[in-house]
Amino acid sequence: MTISDNDPRPPYLQLADALRQSIESGERVPGSRLPSIRDLARDYGISAQTVQNALRELRTEGLVISQQGRAFFVRDPNKEGGPEPALSARVSILEATVKDLANRLAKLEQQPQDR
Repeated sequence: MTISDNDPRPPYLQLADALRQSIESGERVPGSRLPSIRDLARDYGISAQTVQNALRELRTEGLVISQQGRAFFVRDPNKEGGPEPALSARVSILEATVKDLANRLAKLEQQPQDR
């Protein structure tokens, strides 16, 4: 597919539709890596920013996941999506740690101080 000047949709939506169709048709299987932003920009004759906007659209829809500094991958609909669970788990650990520290501090503050 190419990006058409005659299409009323912005180029990023045209690309998002093309990638969406390739994912939904099974051409791109869950877990497969999408071409790089640079390669997609070259192949479709559009800017890297336009490609990033298209990929952001697909990420919002839950069709792809991104790994910072690595790539975009087709999301497996049967699994939790990429970085979000890891981030959620890390936040839970931090919350538990802060709660523990707050409890310990409260106990220390309750102890009589030697002067």
